[in-house]
Amino acid sequence: MSDMMPGFSVTAVKGVIADTLRLFVGHGRRLSWSDLAEATGDKERKLRSYVEEGGPEMPLDVFMRVFTVLPPEAFARVARFMGFSAAPLDVDDQATVRRALAQSARLVADGNEFLEDGVLSPRERAQLRDRASALLPVLQSIAGNGSTH
Repeated sequence: MSDMMPGFSVTAVKGVIADTLRLFVGHGRRLSWSDLAEATGDKERKLRSYVEEGGPEMPLDVFMRVFTVLPPEAFARVARFMGFSAAPLDVDDQATVRRALAQSARLVADGNEFLEDGVLSPRERAQLRDRASALLPVLQSIAGNGSTH
């Protein structure tokens, strides 16, 4: 693998993960360490250890929990280093928080209505899938640019 990707090593990957955590987590960043710990179910001290000099390797299950909570660009940063291109975010230039809430409410209302009989028909499942697909770019746009209205 190192022949195909010069500079690639466990130590280098640990460094990229640690640098990425420092960019997104901590005082004045997008997320506090305690918020990350609460969102992932991991102990704050354990999470902080991954940015310390000589800290442990982050197990895959922890990596998945942490990078699911962090913004998509955090995962994209690590993926690029490892030679993968992260899928581009599908954005919606007209996204607003109000629109996201309205679409989310419609998805929830439809889901509750469809589940009244305890079973999702193929048609209902398709409708929910379409509503969720339409909602994703709106949510990703808000997460990426912090739209507030």
